[in-house]
Amino acid sequence: MSQEQIVLFQSFRASPERVWDALTDHEGMGKWSGADVRVVARGDERGVGTVRRLKLGTLRIDEEVVYADAPRRLVYRIVRGLPLSFHRGEILVEPRGETTEVTWKILLRSPVPGLAEGASMLLRPAMTRGLGELKGLIGA
Repeated sequence: MSQEQIVLFQSFRASPERVWDALTDHEGMGKWSGADVRVVARGDERGVGTVRRLKLGTLRIDEEVVYADAPRRLVYRIVRGLPLSFHRGEILVEPRGETTEVTWKILLRSPVPGLAEGASMLLRPAMTRGLGELKGLIGA
């Protein structure tokens, strides 16, 4: 069994609500994530149950939003596309004076030795770039 956790931080000079709106604009996610993103199932009014399909080259991943507490916390999981036994993503949005701090955590597990570590090595730089792109998009 292999397990890996990714934790990234990004500060924004924008309100938590503005950052939250950008993070939860599922169709607009492609503008900052580096992936082609399409919503394949709509969730409830909070976004819970939303399934978004991400295309990264030949890789196709479906992510489902399992929890949303605007403008503070979003939790999602991969439901199709990667050979992982567990994937949980969590994005926390917290006000810090005049800035907003985003903490993005992903926990990966695989029964295949080294697979979670390999996935982490691919995801971490893409996520880091994505947060930088999001910051530029918000203008913060």
